[in-house]
Amino acid sequence: MEENKKNTEEKEVEIKETPKKKFSLLKKILIIIAIIICILFIYMRFLIHKVILINEIDIIEPSLPSNFNGFKITQFSDIHFGRTTNEPEVQKVVENINKTNPDIVVFTGDLFDNAITLSDKNIDFLKNTLSQIKAKFKKYAIIGDSDYLDLEKYKEIMTACDFKILDSENDLIFYNGNTPLLIAGISSLQKNEPDLEKTWKNDFPNVAYKILIAHEPRIINNLNGYNPNLIIAGHTLGNLINIPGVEKIFEKPYTDGYKKGYYETNGIKMVVSSGIGTENFNYRAINTPSIELYRFYNY
Repeated sequence: MEENKKNTEEKEVEIKETPKKKFSLLKKILIIIAIIICILFIYMRFLIHKVILINEIDIIEPSLPSNFNGFKITQFSDIHFGRTTNEPEVQKVVENINKTNPDIVVFTGDLFDNAITLSDKNIDFLKNTLSQIKAKFKKYAIIGDSDYLDLEKYKEIMTACDFKILDSENDLIFYNGNTPLLIAGISSLQKNEPDLEKTWKNDFPNVAYKILIAHEPRIINNLNGYNPNLIIAGHTLGNLINIPGVEKIFEKPYTDGYKKGYYETNGIKMVVSSGIGTENFNYRAINTPSIELYRFYNY
């Protein structure tokens, strides 16, 4: 009888202790999940911006003049200085660009950010640092939508750093031969209507390959027959947050669904940079800041 009573008491103890154990395990799991979420948010907000990748892209095009085999263009885009891209990040961008030993450097807009007012010290830093970018031939820039915040100051900085601003204009590049490559630039579609006829106008008859540097990738659907061989674009910031199920929330206007990477539409090749900075929302997820290195071949 006493033994049965003892067994009954033990069972009661077990029954009473089991919910406590389950609650304790659930509490530990929730704490671990909370820690993981905090680490992810810290990485997305503070650490990912410190990493600047060099994204290498081979462009193989049979129509490219053979004298341009091995030609290199390095693109950087969407700095949005003062938000999550500050002096250390800009210095890193410059160092990485120079590591690529480019023939041409192109900046596809948004040096400024609409929510940030730059000081004279900031302006001096940008002039001194961006002027350290080296290219064998030329450096080009276009105007992003945020650069219209202070257009004259933007032009002042880029010109001081030896960038030629292409605003519905083009230039010819001769490289190891007499057949040039044409590079044209169109600034933000949000701020002005591009003059496509003026953009492509040139008096040289032997242009075999045309590159368009544009701010928004939407331009690929608005060329009206003025088709380049390649478009190099920015603006999208790689969509910032690329987590399935929520990525559509962070899609910027004038992207037409293009986020980052290589696309081909109606026979036109386009590469969209994920850029360097952030806008409106100071986080990135599954979307590391990058510069793009293009290597050109005709075989």
